[in-house]
Amino acid sequence: MTDGIIGPDGAMYFLTGGRRLDSDLYRVYFGDNTSSNAPLKSTLTDAQIQAQNTRKQLEKFHGDPNPEAVKTAWPYLKNSDRFIRYAARIAIEHQPVSEWQEKALSEKDPQTLTQAMIALARTGSKDLEPKIINALASITPAQLSTAQKIDVVRAFELTILRMGKPQGAAYTKLISYLNPQFPAKSNELNRLLSKVLVYVDAPQAVSKTMALMAVAKDTDDSGQKTFMSSSDLIARNPAYGMDIAGMLAKTPPAQQIYYATVLSEAKKGWTPALREKYFKWYSTAFTYKGGNSYIGFIEKARKSALENAPQQSVAHFNAISGNALLETRGRRVTAVGNPKGPGREWKMEEALAVVSNDSTDRNFMQGKMLFSATLCSTCHSMKGEGGAVGPDLTQLGTRFSNRDILESIIEPSKVISDQYAATDFKMKDGSTITGRLKNEENGKYYISMNPFSPQTLQAIEKKDVVSTKLSNVSIMFPGTINRLNKEEVKDLLAYLVSAGNKDHEVYKPKANKSATAAVK
Repeated sequence: MTDGIIGPDGAMYFLTGGRRLDSDLYRVYFGDNTSSNAPLKSTLTDAQIQAQNTRKQLEKFHGDPNPEAVKTAWPYLKNSDRFIRYAARIAIEHQPVSEWQEKALSEKDPQTLTQAMIALARTGSKDLEPKIINALASITPAQLSTAQKIDVVRAFELTILRMGKPQGAAYTKLISYLNPQFPAKSNELNRLLSKVLVYVDAPQAVSKTMALMAVAKDTDDSGQKTFMSSSDLIARNPAYGMDIAGMLAKTPPAQQIYYATVLSEAKKGWTPALREKYFKWYSTAFTYKGGNSYIGFIEKARKSALENAPQQSVAHFNAISGNALLETRGRRVTAVGNPKGPGREWKMEEALAVVSNDSTDRNFMQGKMLFSATLCSTCHSMKGEGGAVGPDLTQLGTRFSNRDILESIIEPSKVISDQYAATDFKMKDGSTITGRLKNEENGKYYISMNPFSPQTLQAIEKKDVVSTKLSNVSIMFPGTINRLNKEEVKDLLAYLVSAGNKDHEVYKPKANKSATAAVK
């Protein structure tokens, strides 16, 4: 589906299609579509209608300063409805800080104070940070629900993010307040506490987080429960269903991964034993079945952790953290065989004729080997495994014809998706540098120039660049199938169409297909 809308007649309209695919317009309506288009009657209770009206009243102050705003909105900062609390806080943030700063800092109600400090962190000057930390630290944790504790920690986090790491007495106050609360009984609260305490180099933050990581469970994580309850999706689509089934079979432990990511930025608080245990965790993490970006996400955290490890130990930690596993999982998948050939310089119409007139049975294992041998798996993923430089190929056979697939292989620059296009950087010295733009920061472009080593980035000074434009040359090399003979081309295409499923229709014996057709 490429777009959709609810029309004025009450029907749902949506389009299907994609790059160079036939596009269809659908209209979906209820019953015989003759019912009245009169608005549906509201099912809201009186209390819900009142809450809705209150929120709308507060939203009227989301604009120019109004002398009535602070007085009107302040009592709603502790409302039980989080949407009303949010509307009240935004109303106050639109008023001059000088009008409500002291009122906020002297507030005694814990929930009102928390929302007021969030507002002050978002709109106040940085020199207010010690006062905000002192005010938040005056709240007694025992008086708060878990949700309210989460709001308080988020208020600390936002203050640090906007105003910087606290120093001196403010730092001491922050640590003395948050450290005794960590670990907590809630996964969500532990995630926030670990992130803040590790970030500010709190004593024992690393050791406490490592202890939690060893026993972390996803049991109280509603997001994880939602994911697990989605197993009914397996039956809806054969190709997507295979990915979901694989993930459910060995689901990555979300809470552990969160702690590992937080700890990847920790520079202090490590002991040799803790680091040894931490890096060994990655070798296990690489064996879990995640989405198409999972391996890359774990690898990024691992590399960040290696950068923070002692230089003399990096080689050892690199080895025990599963670097060798990336040769068979993730971005650097190696071939398990080689084409027999003899190859040729395949032309589009010639290759299409070969696969279109195939009357022989196809070899699944050879197709799988060729998927690696032709370096497809280095840049593309299928069923959750492989590279992420190019698009995922799991749905290739359900969306594209043999001509489309062969054309993308033989003439990759003919159609280039913006999502995977390289960028041409025209330099002041007249030269042009081409690569995929990955990041921009500190006055530099960071680009990946080698699709077989996408994690290797080159920095280009922005001041040396005259102009940029999307390249009309694909980062995928032409001729990747030129080492293959006719049978190998057919086996590779069959593997791509089947999405790596050996039970796909394409692998059924041709004789059986002919007999079935004759009976029909």
